[in-house]
Amino acid sequence: MKNNKGITLIALVVTIIVLLILAGISIAMLTGENGILGNASKSKSSNAYYGAEEQMKLCYMAVRTEIAAQTVKNSSYDATANTNPTLLLNEVKKDLTIDGTSAGTMKTGWAASVSGSVITLTYTDSAIDAGSIEEGTPSKPKTDGSVVGTITLTTQGATFAFDV
Repeated sequence: MKNNKGITLIALVVTIIVLLILAGISIAMLTGENGILGNASKSKSSNAYYGAEEQMKLCYMAVRTEIAAQTVKNSSYDATANTNPTLLLNEVKKDLTIDGTSAGTMKTGWAASVSGSVITLTYTDSAIDAGSIEEGTPSKPKTDGSVVGTITLTTQGATFAFDV
C-alpha cells in the first residue's frame, strides 16, 4: 500500500469553516451593540460623567462647610448678601484649580461662575455623549458633552442640582 502523507480536501474545508465561524463570533463580540468596543466607550463616558458629578458634590460640600463656619462666627450671616457669593465661589474654585487656590488655573474642562446667589459649575468633556449613561441617570443626556451643577445659595445654606 501507498503511504500517503498530507491532508485531505475535506479536512482543509472543515478547518476553514471552523476558522470562519470563530472569526465571525470574534468580530461580533468586538463590534456589536453590546460589544467590547461599545462597552469601553460607555465606560469612558460614565467615568467622565460620574467623576464630574463627584467633583461638583465636593464643591457643594465646601460651600456648605464655609456657610456653616461663617454662621458659627456670626449668627446673622447671610450667604446671599453683597460679596458673600463671590467669596463662596472662591471656595469652589479651590477644588477646581490645579494648585488648590482660588486664583489658580482651572482643571481642564472646568468653569465656575456666580450670578446673583447661584454658583454654576460647568464641566465639558468630549467623552460624555448621549446614550452612554445608564437610562435614567442622567434622564436626558445632551450630546455636547457638558454637565452642569448649580449651587443655589440661601440665607444660611445652599442647595445643589446636577444635570447634563
